[in-house]
Amino acid sequence: MKTPSVAEITRLLRKLKSSIDDDFRCSDDPNDDVPGMQVTVGCNEAGNWDYQTGDTQFTGGAYGYLYWGIAYLHRNSNCGELARSVIEDMKEGQAGTIKWRKP
Repeated sequence: MKTPSVAEITRLLRKLKSSIDDDFRCSDDPNDDVPGMQVTVGCNEAGNWDYQTGDTQFTGGAYGYLYWGIAYLHRNSNCGELARSVIEDMKEGQAGTIKWRKP
C-alpha cells in the first residue's frame, strides 16, 4: 500500500499549525483549553490522499478514502512525529489492526 510521505504530511501539519487560532480545540471536551485542531488524513491503496480539519460530519476531503490517520495538532506539536503517527494509523487500518489513540 502506498501512503503519503512523511515529508508531505509534515508540510501539511506545519502549514495548519500556523493557522491555529486561540479558540480552536482538538475536541469538544469542555475541559480542553489548549488551542489545537484535529486533522484527519485519508488515503487509498494507490497513495492518493486528502485531509480535513475538525469534525465535518462525514463530508470532508478525507472521508472519501478508506484508510485514515488522525493527528491532534497543537502549537507545540512535533509535526514530523505526528506525520509518522498518521501514516502508521493508515497502514494499521489497511492491515485491520488500528489502535485508536486519545488526544
